[in-house]
Amino acid sequence: MRILSVLIRSSFWGAGLLLALCGPTNAAAPQATDNQAMLLGKASIVFSGTVSQLAATSFADVPKSAQTIVVRVDSILKKPAAVSLKRGDSVTVEAKDASAFQEGAHATFYTDGWIFGSGVAVKELGHVLGKVSEPVPAAGSGNAPGQAQGQLSDQELKERMNESDFVVVGRVTDVHKWNARKTKSGSPLHVTEHDPDWREAVVEIQSVLKGARVKGNKVVVRFPNQNDVAWAHSPRFMKNQRGIFCLNRDKATGAPTAKLGSKEVSVYTCLGHGDALPLSEEARVRALLKNQ
Repeated sequence: MRILSVLIRSSFWGAGLLLALCGPTNAAAPQATDNQAMLLGKASIVFSGTVSQLAATSFADVPKSAQTIVVRVDSILKKPAAVSLKRGDSVTVEAKDASAFQEGAHATFYTDGWIFGSGVAVKELGHVLGKVSEPVPAAGSGNAPGQAQGQLSDQELKERMNESDFVVVGRVTDVHKWNARKTKSGSPLHVTEHDPDWREAVVEIQSVLKGARVKGNKVVVRFPNQNDVAWAHSPRFMKNQRGIFCLNRDKATGAPTAKLGSKEVSVYTCLGHGDALPLSEEARVRALLKNQ
């Protein structure tokens, strides 16, 4: 009887230990998945990659610190159309905890844009260590052979630029929410069933590639922040983003001017796929404009 009692107690203890070891693992799986889904929703740039350097940066514009790491991109899961990023590029990541990484480590990075220039630097919101077994295809894939993901053909780009009032090279110095003006009755000035959630980007113009000289060296560009089907191909902008912008005088919001400091200035929009391009496309843009 004593032996039987010991065996029964041992069986219960073993089962309890097994539950203690396995239970949290099973419960953690959906929790981890939920966390990744939350990060995917919050992040603007998501990619998997391999850590190549610690306490380093991938281009000179980024301040080096113990928190900056360089990551070689293996696959891209999510990014704005205006951000030039592809497999094989080196990205600077300002990590939340750089001690979590070592050279050669593989991870998926959930990030927001930080500094854009001759390269891309991002701030980490979170990460998941390990290789991605099945990269998520980016929207708008299915390009012609040899054509970069989401890149317009020469003919498409020429058409976009032909339709634009201005084509400029510039840098985004500020991004803020724009509250549409209201009429005396209190209703919005311009109503749409697809709420765009307008933002305003202040763009410092460095050179004008098409159009007459823009008054002043800064312009206001309105863009939709909403991921609605009506605005699916509209570029979003981030502070310090540099690029080439195809601008049209604002006919979408019902308010074609805005205050910039003490001045009333014209407002522009940049709403179509290909209306915002990375600096790496400048030579191509200049050549196409020259041949028009």
